[in-house]
Amino acid sequence: MKFKSELWNKCVHPCLLKGLLVISLGFVSITSSAQSYSTLVFDKHQSQYAGANDLITLHHALYSFQDRYIPDTLKRENTFLRKSVGFGYRAVRLWLLDAQADELIALVQHEAFGHGARFREYGYIKNSFNLNLFFPFGNGSGFAHSGTQLPGYHFPTQLDNIVISIGGVDAQILLANTVVSQALLDDTLHYRQGLLYLLSQNNQFAYLARTYERIGKKNSGNDMTAYVNGINFLYGLQGDQQYTIRKQLTADLVSFINPFQLYAAYSILYTYGIKGQKQLNKIPMIRIGKVRYLPAVNYSFTPFGSQYHFMNYVRYRHMLFSGDLMAGKTPVHSFYGFSAKGFNVIDVKAMTLNLHLDLWEQPELHLENSLKPTTHAIGGALKADLLVRPVSLPNKAGLFIQAGYKTRGYLMGEALDRGFILRGGIGMHL
Repeated sequence: MKFKSELWNKCVHPCLLKGLLVISLGFVSITSSAQSYSTLVFDKHQSQYAGANDLITLHHALYSFQDRYIPDTLKRENTFLRKSVGFGYRAVRLWLLDAQADELIALVQHEAFGHGARFREYGYIKNSFNLNLFFPFGNGSGFAHSGTQLPGYHFPTQLDNIVISIGGVDAQILLANTVVSQALLDDTLHYRQGLLYLLSQNNQFAYLARTYERIGKKNSGNDMTAYVNGINFLYGLQGDQQYTIRKQLTADLVSFINPFQLYAAYSILYTYGIKGQKQLNKIPMIRIGKVRYLPAVNYSFTPFGSQYHFMNYVRYRHMLFSGDLMAGKTPVHSFYGFSAKGFNVIDVKAMTLNLHLDLWEQPELHLENSLKPTTHAIGGALKADLLVRPVSLPNKAGLFIQAGYKTRGYLMGEALDRGFILRGGIGMHL
């Protein structure tokens, strides 16, 4: 089954997605003591950040509706035979219903809010997207095409094209990271969160693996080949210095040094598949006094080359803090970054405050011309999320505002150029 560009532009355009989501939430009454909140976010370019949050909210509404009206277990699974039949029922549901919906959500993030956000950043309108369900209803593929560029925008340079090529995998990493933050804040992991996380977190590795398998075959070009070829061309890498799909695939294996990958798989296969329960409660973390700690390793791409992440999550009372140490090195450049986030830093009846700080030392971007980065620059971004609840509403709903400023530089989920960041919408505890 294909969701072609015409359907997206006329019926499921990113702006209309919010309206559909608001309507869908009206049919789902959700009561929870969740520490995290979900948001419907509006911003200038319908960014990767906005897409991740909006789609997670849609995802939550969808599986909450299914939880209410579709049973997870058969009656009296009290014998081996009954348990086996129940496991088969859940496996079929998982494959034909849950995974189809979650893969489509991840694909929308990849194409419409990944590549699409970069298209919109460069002034392209009437962009088109093709989305396919995966087996047995389709092959799970998708692609994005830029439309017409508005006057006043420069034509994308080689560096810009590299950023566009990694827009999809960037967006899915951002989606996966957002799922982790919400789950750790709530200290519970719904098996559908686990499924969406695994699909998003491993998209880059799976994309590289599929590309490597098709090297030399007809129509083997895609975002991953565009990325490695773009890096080699822009920075003049030759011989053993060259980026290759095989090198990137091997390096990306470090992304499996991540306990949350195990927790997500466990929530699907055992908590849901065998036990027939929806949630894994009390997510395992290392306890150090009054705090709980969880480390992880990840791997991502930048317009300067690939980079490693050492991620750290600390949960204290109802607050969550995360720190991400980033480092990349190529024959031409070395670059570093640090990202810190604090969730529920202030959480009272009338408001909730989150803080985001990003710092980096990376090659300086030349956005007005096609010059390749040669010098380095220090930059950063500071943002604050405020959920204001002036009156008492169901699910602690309120107005969401994110404000901040970013210097020029590459930051996952944000525009490349310097500027003020302003986003608005609604937020609710689901």
